[in-house]
Amino acid sequence: MQKLFTSFLIVVLLFSMLPTTGSAPTSANSVSTEKTLTNDIFQQLSNFNTDFILTYEGDFSKIKTVVQNALNHIQKNEQYVYENISKWQLAMTYTGTSGTLTFKIIYLTDKKKEDHVTAEVKKILPKIIKKNATQIDKIKAVHDYIVLNSSYSSKTKNSQYITYTLLTEKKGVCQAYALLMLKMFEELKIEAKYVKGYSNNERHAWILAKVDKEWYHIDPTWNDPIGNKADEVRYKYFMLTDKQIAATHSWVKAEYPVAKSEKYKSFHIATQAFTKKNELFYMNEKDKKYYQMNLKTLKVKSITAKQYQQSKKA
Repeated sequence: MQKLFTSFLIVVLLFSMLPTTGSAPTSANSVSTEKTLTNDIFQQLSNFNTDFILTYEGDFSKIKTVVQNALNHIQKNEQYVYENISKWQLAMTYTGTSGTLTFKIIYLTDKKKEDHVTAEVKKILPKIIKKNATQIDKIKAVHDYIVLNSSYSSKTKNSQYITYTLLTEKKGVCQAYALLMLKMFEELKIEAKYVKGYSNNERHAWILAKVDKEWYHIDPTWNDPIGNKADEVRYKYFMLTDKQIAATHSWVKAEYPVAKSEKYKSFHIATQAFTKKNELFYMNEKDKKYYQMNLKTLKVKSITAKQYQQSKKA
C-alpha cells in the first residue's frame, strides 16, 4: 500500500522595516556581524523560544540580506531545528545604524517535547549500538530501530510531523521518520542531510548519510511497508545512490551532496530481513528465495526456507 504524505507549509518569512526616532525595545543580545547574528538566532531557535528580540548594530540598508543569509545558513547546517519550524515572522525597527529584530516563531514542537526526545535518544542509542560498531553498523542499527518501532500514520494525538510523536505514540509521517533518524545521527556524530523532495507526486522527506567519504540515500519510511511484521525489516531504500533512488524519488540535486557509490547494493533486494549477530537473514525480493549475508564482508550465500526459520527462532 502506498504511503501518503500530507503537504505542509514549512516557512513563511515576513519582513517589515519601520524607521523610528524612539528608543529601541530592550534586548538581551546585541549583534554586529552576520556570524554573530546567525549564532544568536540559532541559540534562540535551539531552545524553541517563540518570541525574542535581537539588537543589531550596523548597516541597516543591508539587513534583509544579512538576515536571509543567517537563516539560509541555519536551514543548511542546523536542519533538525529548522525543520521543526512552521512559520517565521520578523519585524525590524531602526534609527541610523542601530535597530532591533523582533522574531515570532511558530514551531511544530516545543522545548519540553524536545528535551524528552533528547533524553530518549540518549537512552535508546546505547541499547542498539554494539561496542566497536562501525559507521555502517550504527546507521543500520538506527534504521532498523526506526523501522521496527514505528508505524506510518497521520492519525496522531500530537503533530504527525515530529520525533516526539514517533517516539511516544510509535506513529507519524515521513518527516517524523526522517527527523528522528537525523537526530540519532547527530548524536552519533554521523554527518547527514535531511532531504526534501517528492515521491509519487507527493511531498516526501528522507536522509542522506555519509560513510567513508561517500553519501547514501536512506528512506526509513519506504522501508517500513504497511503490514510488515514487527520483527522484520526491508532494505530496498537503504544506502542508495542518486541514480537508484531517482527511480521513485525526486529532489533538487544541486542542493545536496552527490551519492554515487554502489557499495551497499547487495542490501536492496533484502526483504523479510532480520539480523542475528553479524549475519543478515532475508528473502530476496526478486527470486523469493532465502539468503544469508555477512555484515562485515557483505558476502552472500543461499539458504533454505527451513534454515531461515530456524535462524529466526534461535
